[in-house]
Amino acid sequence: MNEFDFGGRRASEFRQRGFWALFAERHPEERARLARRGPWFWQRGMPDFALVLSMYVAPAQNHIGVFFGRNEKFGATESWSRLRPFQPAIEARLKLKPEQSCEGLGINSMWRVNCYAEDNWPAMADWLVTECSRFEQAVLAVLGEARP
Repeated sequence: MNEFDFGGRRASEFRQRGFWALFAERHPEERARLARRGPWFWQRGMPDFALVLSMYVAPAQNHIGVFFGRNEKFGATESWSRLRPFQPAIEARLKLKPEQSCEGLGINSMWRVNCYAEDNWPAMADWLVTECSRFEQAVLAVLGEARP
């Protein structure tokens, strides 16, 4: 068994409603910024840039993370290709370690954690909001500088 093997549990065993209720209780300010949510994600809108930041849980993969998602209501389509020219500058501000990223999610950050352990949930919720805010600040700094 490796350090991230939690017994082969299925995602359906994760009490996602309970987690997101705790998330909203710990971070009520996120409700006002909510762009969209689902069983596995909560999106924070950045309407000035037509972007959304997706905070997600992936219990079967034993991690949580943040990445730029898709949301047509916010015009957040083709986000990854629109951000590609700014990716090095954004990532330089984030100072992420290679093991913090998940291949195929564009600019992203993840934390390997046992999502099923409910005593981890407060730290998970706090990490998601903190990391999402770091991403938002990096985008504001880089894209704000790129505006005329």
